[in-house]
Amino acid sequence: MNNNAYIGIDLGTSGCRAIAIDDNSNIIASSRLAFQASHSDSYTSEQDPSYHWQCVKHVLTDLISLILPISSQSQCYEIKSIAVDATSGSILITDQLGNPQTPLLMYNDARAIEQAKLIADIAPAQSGAHGASSGLAKLVYLQQHNDLAKSPNNHLLHQADWINFNLGAPLGISDENNALKTGYDPVERCWPNWLDLMTNRAVLPKVVPPGTIIGLLSDDLCRQLNLTSSPQIVAGTTDSIAALLATGAHKLGDAVTSLGSTLVVKLISDTPIFLPEQGIYSHRLDDKWLVGGASNTGGAVLNMFFNNDELQSLSSLISLNNQVADYYPLLTKGERFPINDSELAPRLSPRPNSDVEFLHGMLTAMAKIEQQAYQKLQEAGASPVKSIRTVGGGAVNQVWQAIRQQHILVPFISAEHTEAAFGAACLAKNATAN
Repeated sequence: MNNNAYIGIDLGTSGCRAIAIDDNSNIIASSRLAFQASHSDSYTSEQDPSYHWQCVKHVLTDLISLILPISSQSQCYEIKSIAVDATSGSILITDQLGNPQTPLLMYNDARAIEQAKLIADIAPAQSGAHGASSGLAKLVYLQQHNDLAKSPNNHLLHQADWINFNLGAPLGISDENNALKTGYDPVERCWPNWLDLMTNRAVLPKVVPPGTIIGLLSDDLCRQLNLTSSPQIVAGTTDSIAALLATGAHKLGDAVTSLGSTLVVKLISDTPIFLPEQGIYSHRLDDKWLVGGASNTGGAVLNMFFNNDELQSLSSLISLNNQVADYYPLLTKGERFPINDSELAPRLSPRPNSDVEFLHGMLTAMAKIEQQAYQKLQEAGASPVKSIRTVGGGAVNQVWQAIRQQHILVPFISAEHTEAAFGAACLAKNATAN
């Protein structure tokens, strides 16, 4: 009996993972590979684009090698489609044949400070292109500093676009989510005219909605992977949106909080909100919008004081009804959301003698910040929050969740999955399933 398989490939901050699911969204197989450390300092972070492709090829080869034996032993799987998600704002420039002319400037590369100032003078306040780490700032930087990047026949590719091209998709196609930080207008669904003041728009990719079929896996790769039919290549999304899709969130009012190094909230809304002065941004998500913001509080602050074992043991000793100090946990001064204040100082004193009380105070403060974040979205006009799913390292801390539920009075729902690669696989499946 034939069964279909759908593959999601995730290029995250630390490595590449691929997951294959079946028609019922059950995981068939998975594979992962950690990236080597990128060349980076306080402002620069870059990778060899060919290295990233080789990592993807390795993981994809391994994944398919796991699927094919299953097919020969029991039911036969036909791989129908592949979708890729990748880090937002990571870009490179290729020539008209797809040969890299620059390194892959990663999501956290912030060398384009002067270019960001130029963008700030021209771009509308609500554009996603603001900031030194935006795709547009990196593009202008490369065109100004790299002779090979200056040709009008070149192509800007986001990290996911580059992988799709190597898989077999046409050169120069991107998705609406990855294009946001390069200046794409998700409301009008076009590259806006003000971009002509920054770059030659012929360099910019064609943009399609996530989930659009954009090509077929190349014949050469099909031979190498021992595939008898060519899977379709489906336009993907960013890694954070793919992770949200993996949770099962898909209805208006579904929200996802990421408790990672920072605290990020996302809410599915019927209307977009662009308030950069308040740290609020929006991505298009089918016929809905993904509205959200990111606070600088989160796990990185907790790890400054306690390791993971200590966090677990101390959390178990917290009494939820105890009073705690009024904190605002930050690593350094400066906050983005729900307060946008570059001068906001960390507030972590007085520190009690008890580590349990200190941790309880920080967790409570973070719960209040999360509550304020969702309240800000409501005040800005987003759809009401109806449920919250949690991802990230902090999602396993049940005491933290109990504290959060004291402050946020909506149902907390377990995430179905948390891997971005699973979300990408769902995109591939939804685009091509019969």
